Amino acid sequence: MANLLNYDASQLLAFILVVIRISGIVATAPIFGDANIPSQIKIVIILGFSLIIYPFVPPFSIPLDNVSYYLLLVAGELLIGLVLGMVGQLLFAAVQLAGEMAGLQMGLGMANVMDPQSQQQVSIVAQIEYAFAALIFLAMDAHHVVINAMVHSYTILTPGSVELGAKLTQEIITLSAGVFVLGFQLGAPLIIALFVANIIMGFMARAVPQMNIFVVGFPFSILLGFVMLSAGIPFFIHALRILFELFDNQIVTVLNLLKQP
Repeated sequence: MANLLNYDASQLLAFILVVIRISGIVATAPIFGDANIPSQIKIVIILGFSLIIYPFVPPFSIPLDNVSYYLLLVAGELLIGLVLGMVGQLLFAAVQLAGEMAGLQMGLGMANVMDPQSQQQVSIVAQIEYAFAALIFLAMDAHHVVINAMVHSYTILTPGSVELGAKLTQEIITLSAGVFVLGFQLGAPLIIALFVANIIMGFMARAVPQMNIFVVGFPFSILLGFVMLSAGIPFFIHALRILFELFDNQIVTVLNLLKQP
């Protein structure tokens, strides 16, 4: 009969490293890291993926007598997971930025709601566009890219091989800056239409001073905003499809840069 107390300490420590990397990805990746998902469910997802992936992880040695080195491995695995998850989260940040700008232009800045993801007040339009983006993300099976990144990351980055170089920093800065560009591109039709409408109402206020432009302009901006939001759904979906199709390539690029100094 096997003795259950006999186990290999190095295998246990290696499994913990796998759990750390998967935890970082699940904590920050789109959909998986959503605050609406209970922590208990996330723990089950992390342990389930870790048990499935661990047998396929290339073997690597862990010195049992070097605690400081093992802590560095833990920090490196956590960094890998957080960076990989952040790549997808930046795409959703662009969607929320587009909704924030559109909601502000519509005059809905005072009608914000609490976002459980960020624990902050966000625009209703941003929440609507975020929900659309999440549905499209799942419909395109883009969440499979996250799962694939968990497995594929071990073929490129074994524990202890992560390197923080200038190229990685530049790529993260580029992706972060792209949030503002993508956010404006996604919200451009609605933002431009409302901007033109505000200019027209400004001319009307100058041409007809007797008309209370604030009473007319506020509901008109909201109505025009929702009309443009409804009419722009096909464009919004098409733009998100293009955006999420680049997700896989961005993951691979970041993985390669994590290995290069």
